[in-house]
Amino acid sequence: MTRKIPIISLEDFKAKAKKPTMMKSLVSNIAEGIEDDLESVNIAEIKNHDIILSVSKDEWKPGLEKAMDYYIEKEEYEECSKIKKLIQKL
Repeated sequence: MTRKIPIISLEDFKAKAKKPTMMKSLVSNIAEGIEDDLESVNIAEIKNHDIILSVSKDEWKPGLEKAMDYYIEKEEYEECSKIKKLIQKL
């Protein structure tokens, strides 16, 4: 199985330097979680700390809403359309 979560440094995570990567991972992995009826999805790994960032099913909608705000701000409306469809599936 191919690795589907990005590996980021703790410093980048704290500085939100990898926000585009995190948002992309959040949206794609929640989409997969909906498709496969999972209870949680992993969205990133913190390098050298053995920490996996995971989002439980009850946090998917708020997470997608934050991603929607992010993509609206970036004017990436195609991504917003995908997110809207995911929210409707929840």
